[in-house]
Amino acid sequence: MSQLSIKPTSGETPAGEVFRPSSTMIVAAPIPKSQVVPGKANYKILLLKRGRKGTSANTHVFPGGNVDKSDHDPRWAQLLNYSPPEGSIATPLFNMICAIREAFEECGVLVSEPSIELSNDEIKVWRERVHNDGAEFYNLCTSHGVKPAIGRLCHFSSWITPPVEPKRFHTQFYLTVLPWSRESFSEHRIFADGKETVELDWMTPEEALDAYREGKRITTFLPPQFVTLSELLPIVRHEDLVAQFGQRKIVHIMPEFQVDSKDDRGIHLSGILPGDEEHSTHVVPGGRHRILITRGKNGMSIRKYVNGSVEVKARL
Repeated sequence: MSQLSIKPTSGETPAGEVFRPSSTMIVAAPIPKSQVVPGKANYKILLLKRGRKGTSANTHVFPGGNVDKSDHDPRWAQLLNYSPPEGSIATPLFNMICAIREAFEECGVLVSEPSIELSNDEIKVWRERVHNDGAEFYNLCTSHGVKPAIGRLCHFSSWITPPVEPKRFHTQFYLTVLPWSRESFSEHRIFADGKETVELDWMTPEEALDAYREGKRITTFLPPQFVTLSELLPIVRHEDLVAQFGQRKIVHIMPEFQVDSKDDRGIHLSGILPGDEEHSTHVVPGGRHRILITRGKNGMSIRKYVNGSVEVKARL
């Protein structure tokens, strides 16, 4: 078994390496009780399809993007009366502002306190303003008397792009559960922007993974999205999401790829994740925590996610 890369992935980010900071929002919305299938998830997750250009071209992702200089504006801390909790390892405020701003810019979901309902025309105007200038998000909030609802964000995970990729990011993933159902949104209020994103879907974790297996509605996932949906899969109640993931220790995840085999389909790789027995730093004896992918002529295809005795299969 030969290795493509082995890099440290725990606690702190690798010393001396520079990554572009970014944030992603995992948006969950309740399904009306009358529409919930017994034994199935009572919530749906928001997924966006990227356009044909950029780092995540044609992939289905959660709303998110790079941290903007406006996210560092000290007025945010003043508006929120915010100071980092003592003795905590909380993510920086600018990451949380970025996640909320990007979700609004890319699809129109505004996670604010108090919750407000902008008109369809207001949403279009403000999304365009924020897209052109991130500083407009502060103006949106202050002009409407609301604040970014950072208290409704659950720090879900932290991913670092591996060295095999030309552009590298350190992305903080946040989970939020909306207080209203998916059905309360019209297509004129929550929609893909037609620029960075070209499609918008609401799916349960099971529906999203099934769509990827079938290769129809969803053709491309990146490892962070597939792993995230796999972790959400066993949680069927939106009421349990924050309790399940809110207290877990966040370890920076940077897949350490190993070549398993090669054939006419491409190169078959294992992305070793923290907690695997073969991880370089975050080792658990006997532990299995990895994502299996194949790189071929048509790009990357995920085959399976393994976490202990749990296996979530993708393309076979």
